[in-house]
Amino acid sequence: MSESLALLREGCRREREQALFYRALVGEAERAGEFRVTERLNELLADEQHHVARLTARILELGEKPDMAQPATPSATLETWLADAEGREAAEVAWYEDVVDGIDDAKTAGLLREILESERNHLNALGGKWMTGEAPTWEQTES
Repeated sequence: MSESLALLREGCRREREQALFYRALVGEAERAGEFRVTERLNELLADEQHHVARLTARILELGEKPDMAQPATPSATLETWLADAEGREAAEVAWYEDVVDGIDDAKTAGLLREILESERNHLNALGGKWMTGEAPTWEQTES
């Protein structure tokens, strides 16, 4: 379980960093009056925050405390946000693909697969709202 815990903590750190990236861009887009871009970025931000919440909840379910250290805010500019976001989302997809199949804990692996699917959608559309509020599929199959 310690390997799962380490991956959950790393995933949480990565997702917090992604959220900070999108939050910085939301501020820039609002100041520039780019309301459509602001909405798109807010949707991505909401998904990344949802990922953080889900990963944190799983860490707590395992009886552990999450690492609450705040990562540095990544540099973000409105002029280059599409290319920057695409690169960041590709890195997220690659990380989740690399770790998800090596996890023995079915519940944690299921959570990471759901987040991976969301990250793939982020990469393909550079938009958000891919995470649902419904019970996760891995919870429905657990006894």
